[in-house]
Amino acid sequence: MSENITTIIITIVSCGLGAGSWKFYEFLIRNKREKEKDDKSESNIFRDDLITRVDKLEKDKEECMSSLLKISTELASIKTKVEYLEKENERLKYK
Repeated sequence: MSENITTIIITIVSCGLGAGSWKFYEFLIRNKREKEKDDKSESNIFRDDLITRVDKLEKDKEECMSSLLKISTELASIKTKVEYLEKENERLKYK
């Protein structure tokens, strides 16, 4: 009889520890998965922010390039006018 009780006690303890360890490992795996999701979510947020910033910088770059082109053409026009005015000034000095 005592041998049967010992076997039953060992079986109950083994099942209890087995179920407890299973829940513990399940808890560890679940926490690991949630942490990976959080890390992936943070990297996605960072990536999306970078994409938005790059788009904004590209638009600003285009605006600056068109502004620079406009200023360059105005500068060339002014240089030409100054050149003609200097020639006219020299011509008037000799008269």
